[in-house]
Amino acid sequence: MNMVTKRDTARPTTPDGETLPAFRPGSNVLVRGPSLAGKRDIALELLAALAPDERPVVVSAADDAANVRRRLVATEGADLSDDCYVVDAVRSQVSGQAVTRTDGGDRRTWYASSPSDLTGIGISTTDALSAVHAEGKRPRVVVDSPSTLLQYNDIERVYRFLHVLNSRVRALDGVTIQIIHADAHTDREVATLAHLFDSVVDVATETSEETDAVDVRTGSTSRSLALSELLSALAGGHASSTDVPPA
Repeated sequence: MNMVTKRDTARPTTPDGETLPAFRPGSNVLVRGPSLAGKRDIALELLAALAPDERPVVVSAADDAANVRRRLVATEGADLSDDCYVVDAVRSQVSGQAVTRTDGGDRRTWYASSPSDLTGIGISTTDALSAVHAEGKRPRVVVDSPSTLLQYNDIERVYRFLHVLNSRVRALDGVTIQIIHADAHTDREVATLAHLFDSVVDVATETSEETDAVDVRTGSTSRSLALSELLSALAGGHASSTDVPPA
């Protein structure tokens, strides 16, 4: 069997050799499912499956930076809390005090005033992406979540914001992983936002890595995988020094 080892030609594959194009550099991935289905945990595990030349970034409209880092510590497979850049859009709501974009002097954290402040979130995210690029790395970005943004903004504004964000990350050969609570929105809203993504990971119920499956949809193709298979495939596809079977 011919083997490839170059980072830019290796694609994530399932254990039986099927290519997973969803997570190539420049891709946008939506983790979709009902509330309380474990989507955030899955998104953070996908974040943890990053390559050595990727920097994790979390854009959070649901938790402040401290809670984001606590979740990262608890994420199985990697402790990303020290390496992760965070855009925090809720600290001012939690503390009741105004914040500036670089409040506190933490070079790993940027702020926006609230989830309704899409301009501020966009500026802070651009700052974080610029910092990643200056390091010579590629961003792997989790957005938590478009559902929260839709509580504060109409669908047109959120659509435009996510379109610009996805384009900026794609230009840096990064990957975006975004979470949507499908039962919190109309079918039309979910379908509208889904058009922004190359691939969708559908989560039907509470998922455990050992037993349950997720559906990975790319274009007209759909593949059901155990979560452990998906994470293993991603780890294999990102290896720079490990032989990966060609697609």
